[in-house]
Amino acid sequence: MTMDFTLVTLVADLATLFLLFLSLVFTAGIVWRVEKELDVSYKFFLAALVVLLLAESLGKFFSETQVYAMISSMLKVVFGLLLLVGVWTMRDIVRKLDGEKDKKV
Repeated sequence: MTMDFTLVTLVADLATLFLLFLSLVFTAGIVWRVEKELDVSYKFFLAALVVLLLAESLGKFFSETQVYAMISSMLKVVFGLLLLVGVWTMRDIVRKLDGEKDKKV
């Protein structure tokens, strides 16, 4: 029974890392194609994904080491901050498009 949980955990961890990497590739493709404020927003999303992928990788491969577990936790805080800035930037773009916020000329 323990082996089944270990296998499921391993598959879930690998799937998580793969999906994060795939998200990173797609986000990089968007950054490559867009300009101006949308570009800035997606650069924050891309940086957030890189940090999260690094944090998850450290957490999965070095989870028994306290130092790496702490670094992984700190990287997740950085991920949260970068994601918030990206969402905030995207929110400003949407508010400008809706006319809720003044457009800068």
